[in-house]
Amino acid sequence: MKLNKIFIYGILLAAASLTACEDEVMIGKANNPNLSVPGEVVYVTDPDGKRLFTHIDLRDTKDIPLYVNTPKALKRDCNIAFVYDETVLAEYNAANGTSYEAVPKSMVSLTNDGITRLEAGNTISQPMTVTVTSDGSLDNDKGYAIPLRASVNNGETALTKNSSSRLIFVRDLTGLPDATKTVLKDGVEVPAVRTMMCMEVNDMNPLEVTSYTLKNSGKMYYDAVMLFAANINYNEETGRVYVNCNENVSAILANRDHYLQPLQDRGIKVYLSILGNHDRANVNNLADETARYYAQEIKNYCDVYKLDGVFYNSEYGSPISPAPEGFVNPSYTAAARLFYEVKKLQPHRDNIIYTYDFSSLPSVDGVQPGEYMDFIWTNYGGGPIDPADFPGVPKFNLGHYSWEFTQGSTYGNLSQLRNDGYGLHVHFGNRMRQSAMQNSARAFYDDDLVYDGKTYPKDWL
Repeated sequence: MKLNKIFIYGILLAAASLTACEDEVMIGKANNPNLSVPGEVVYVTDPDGKRLFTHIDLRDTKDIPLYVNTPKALKRDCNIAFVYDETVLAEYNAANGTSYEAVPKSMVSLTNDGITRLEAGNTISQPMTVTVTSDGSLDNDKGYAIPLRASVNNGETALTKNSSSRLIFVRDLTGLPDATKTVLKDGVEVPAVRTMMCMEVNDMNPLEVTSYTLKNSGKMYYDAVMLFAANINYNEETGRVYVNCNENVSAILANRDHYLQPLQDRGIKVYLSILGNHDRANVNNLADETARYYAQEIKNYCDVYKLDGVFYNSEYGSPISPAPEGFVNPSYTAAARLFYEVKKLQPHRDNIIYTYDFSSLPSVDGVQPGEYMDFIWTNYGGGPIDPADFPGVPKFNLGHYSWEFTQGSTYGNLSQLRNDGYGLHVHFGNRMRQSAMQNSARAFYDDDLVYDGKTYPKDWL
């Protein structure tokens, strides 16, 4: 197959320093039994337990509760005050080579003037809620951030500078359709399972997913599409790794307004898949400096083609042993470094893997997988993921019983997936299986699949 090599060169980035303080505030991890912190400390989390990369899709108005936690109850009350402070974002941009703009202060409000208290003897505070309300001024193709500075306003508690900052990354999608579905649970509307398509675009047109909706809700059946696949490759002449797109992926990206924008206009997210491609480079064997460089390459693609994130697959690589300069032996540790470096550059976008490649992931620089990974799914037909293998990733962001439409593998107890609290189901292939899709629409959404009869053949080559 003729390959169209697209080179986008990035810059090396410095990592942000994140430290704790003593008896004090650590803007940090979840109220998590796996967290090990010396001394008497308090730290701040969002509802998913994230300390670093909280990100939201804003539609009109959104509340984001923040909690002050401690692994061991404090001996005295600790009051924490949060204020809007754009220097927090300036510091992040300088440390990471990013250029996020602040959500205007006029769009942000804090409950109780930003003050919350962790009382002596307790391990978690009442929430301090950040409310952001769209004013229509933000570009929905860009990411923004709400910058907050925290301080201790009473007692003898000390707070170090590097542990006093908090960023909430925002995409303002107000006015755009939303593919997110809800279902009733005990009489209350709750988010429904997300359905994603990992689409083999050598043979299939991404527009195909726009033909499927749900009868009662009118929502799109699919929540997201992963374009399978671009590649990670090594350039012998430059000595650099790069994102390599074959003629099919290149054609779709080059004509994104035709093939991808209609999906996003319907609320369907679009992810780029990155796959090994029979040379020394892969997503799981880059040395740290190489990983930082390649993370910038990935970000450049996401920026230029307005993508919503990345799905990583380490199949089909051909690592060299012993590892040459710029590479290491394949490992979960090396993969985690790349995912973390990408997340630092674009916290408002999603990182996705599947467990054919990775049965677990380690912490990176003390940061748990739940900070740098967003969704994880099993290989075709695989059973439930143990959340303990990916600390910090919400169970609702894990998925199993994945389907392979090309081979006709469409099995698994979908109702059990839903009832057990998992929230992701993925299809792979180069065709649709309407009978299976109907079954999942009923199992996940208590609804029926609607096909509008439109077909979208491959038409770019």
